[in-house]
Amino acid sequence: MCDKCFNDEIKSFPTQADFEQFDLVLTKKIANDKSIKMGKFVDTAWKDIGYQVYECVVCGQLWKLSTPEYSDRGYFLRLTK
Repeated sequence: MCDKCFNDEIKSFPTQADFEQFDLVLTKKIANDKSIKMGKFVDTAWKDIGYQVYECVVCGQLWKLSTPEYSDRGYFLRLTK
């Protein structure tokens, strides 16, 4: 990890507002800073829920984002290579 990507994982977004605030930060890192790039979407076998992969272009750390949907509060976690 580096100072261009993220310092902490988010195991769950407590509220929709928390997710929207995080999403704004992520979008800025992709569009303005160009420090994060979007990778592939991964389907999982559990309840048709998948996650989006993101990569820091500086340090190479991979992240996975599952967006909140109904009772599933989503997450943003490090992805091991």
